[in-house]
Amino acid sequence: MAMKMDQWNTMGCPGLLACIIILSIKQCCMLSETRAPQSLEPNHQLDHGTLHHRYRRGWIWKQLFVPEEEPNTSVIGKLKSDYDKGDFSIKYILSGEGAGEKFEIDEFTGEIRTLQKLDREEKAFYVLQAQALARNSNEPIEPESEFIIKVQDINDNIPQFQNEPYISNIPEMCVIGTTVAQVTATDADDPLFGNNGKLIYSILHGEPYFSVEPKTGIIVTSMSNMDREAREKYLVVVQVKDMLGLSGGYSSSTTVTIHLTDVNDNGPTFQHSE
Repeated sequence: MAMKMDQWNTMGCPGLLACIIILSIKQCCMLSETRAPQSLEPNHQLDHGTLHHRYRRGWIWKQLFVPEEEPNTSVIGKLKSDYDKGDFSIKYILSGEGAGEKFEIDEFTGEIRTLQKLDREEKAFYVLQAQALARNSNEPIEPESEFIIKVQDINDNIPQFQNEPYISNIPEMCVIGTTVAQVTATDADDPLFGNNGKLIYSILHGEPYFSVEPKTGIIVTSMSNMDREAREKYLVVVQVKDMLGLSGGYSSSTTVTIHLTDVNDNGPTFQHSE
């Protein structure tokens, strides 16, 4: 038995060590095989044995605006791929709302121009798509991308009064500040762009009996002791102006008819017969 143990110690240990080394080498090989795909370039990925290019976003543009009523064929901006080296090897394609009818793109430079006048009140913005293709193969260089052309407002609409005619009745002898009526006007121009659609009301005729709140169009009395027996009806002319009343804006006017209603403010009198 002692002899067998000595044989194991002198012969078995090297054999066991050799087995461990072989197994370790085999595991390392298997691990390196499973990690092998990570050695591909960052711009590529392996999918079911097929090599795919991973597109990077390379579109370069600023937000595009065009003032309404601009003359035809005006350049409003430019689209560009950062793959474009200026050798005209890239072909630009435009599609979407108004493409070919209201807008066109220079297929060599990416310049976008209008083909006709635009009306913001008809349509405030257009959603279009752009493509960049390799001219020699028609293969996409960039993924199709969506962008917006906004139509900028100009002051080209006259404010209009709503719900005409305006007729109101108030009691005679009412106190100063009594609400008479409210006039309302609208403007089709953009109220969020400049002052084009911002309105101001004023009295053209009817002072000093009445006044109007400039922003709301509410008409109030500005004089007391208006006596029906002296005067029963007033015609007040209110003007509305856009651009907050600044020069160069548009205006319109409306007439408010105001009747004084009778209150019991006269005592009875006796007629003396002769």
